[in-house]
Amino acid sequence: MSVNPANPPRPALRAADKETFAHFTARHRWRDIIKKAIDNICDLLNSSEIDKNEEGKKIMASMEELINQIQRNDQLIQIEDDGRSDIVIWTNVLNTYFKDENWFTATWLFAESYLYRRIISIITNTKHWKNYDPYFRQKEEAFKFSFTEIFEFSKRIDELISSSSKIKIDDNIIFYELAQISLWGNATDLSMLPNFGNDGNIETKRFEESKKNILVNDLEKAWKWLSKFSNARVDFVLDNAGFELYSDLIFSDWLIQSGYVSEVYLHVKSFPWFVSDTTLDDFDWLLKTLKSNDFFSSASEIEKSSLKKLVDRWESYITNSKWIITSDFFWTSPYSFWHLEEKAPELYIDLCKSHLVIFKGDLNYRKLVYDCKWETTTPFKEAIGPLANSKNALPLLSLRTGKSDLFVGLDEGVEERLGPDKSWMYSGKYAVIQFSEGNK
Repeated sequence: MSVNPANPPRPALRAADKETFAHFTARHRWRDIIKKAIDNICDLLNSSEIDKNEEGKKIMASMEELINQIQRNDQLIQIEDDGRSDIVIWTNVLNTYFKDENWFTATWLFAESYLYRRIISIITNTKHWKNYDPYFRQKEEAFKFSFTEIFEFSKRIDELISSSSKIKIDDNIIFYELAQISLWGNATDLSMLPNFGNDGNIETKRFEESKKNILVNDLEKAWKWLSKFSNARVDFVLDNAGFELYSDLIFSDWLIQSGYVSEVYLHVKSFPWFVSDTTLDDFDWLLKTLKSNDFFSSASEIEKSSLKKLVDRWESYITNSKWIITSDFFWTSPYSFWHLEEKAPELYIDLCKSHLVIFKGDLNYRKLVYDCKWETTTPFKEAIGPLANSKNALPLLSLRTGKSDLFVGLDEGVEERLGPDKSWMYSGKYAVIQFSEGNK
């Protein structure tokens, strides 16, 4: 059989395997995620808005039924048409590859993606809640906790790009450190951030410790590739909103200011996806919030001024097309990225113009390697298949902290050193930075 969504290049990860994180996710995490979304809607019900209340209650009932279907391990059903053009793709994939499958026997990648597509369909098929993000509250609250790091970052990036700064650090060192901050961006802990001291040294004990948890680090290869260019194009296929997005934009800011890059394409999701993935609304909210006097009310005038200067520069990038924010339904499709050129040819042709495509986060990694049971020593380029070996293969870099049951590209003995308890794979403690130069 050819490789397809139901038949990946190695045995698929499935929730039916009780020893996997996939099983724990399907049995427990999905329920908790949906319940939190229900609670968010419940808190917004207002007795003065009768029609909206009734719709809200229907959404909550539909989500409760979704939980029941998962817990009963029901057969997967058609997604209700919500007017989005991708519904044809979902219907075709479900009927072709998963017609008789249930939540636990379908591949984990399909079942989990299908879940989030079901949720957005429930919400979109309403009048008053059509554009509601059921996960926004979590994103907002997480960002508030990043107060200290946000202001520290705005100060440090200003020091790095200022021509009058006393800080003199080689570009490759800055690239390495900003890439790693982007990698760990969803772990908002100031002690993890490097200290760009006046002597050019980068010292933070915990940041140095975190480097030891990067099981594969191809940043030197990626830098050697990118630094050959000037006025290059770099693409980010984004992951989480909030502070991680903020750290990605800090990285993008320096890439522009350094002169190596003249265009950064930022690929967001078309609708709320996997709880924390960045949408266009999340992007706009971030810039608006960073300029708000209310959100960070306890900030000093110096801190507020620093943020305003930062956001003004970022908005100028957007105005002058140095940053291009874009989305495509392929990023929220049921397909692995092995099928990118085949299923999204226009997107692929555009990505071929890039000098480096940076894929952020765990879900993008799962889609790069087809979310299946590779041996951990399988070479990264083998696991990404056509993305490495096709005629038009892209130069790409994956920045990924492990939150699922797979790693590839590890040296012999690494898996054994980390022990038989597979929780190291999905704890978020370990990461990989993996590069493929493609055939550009």
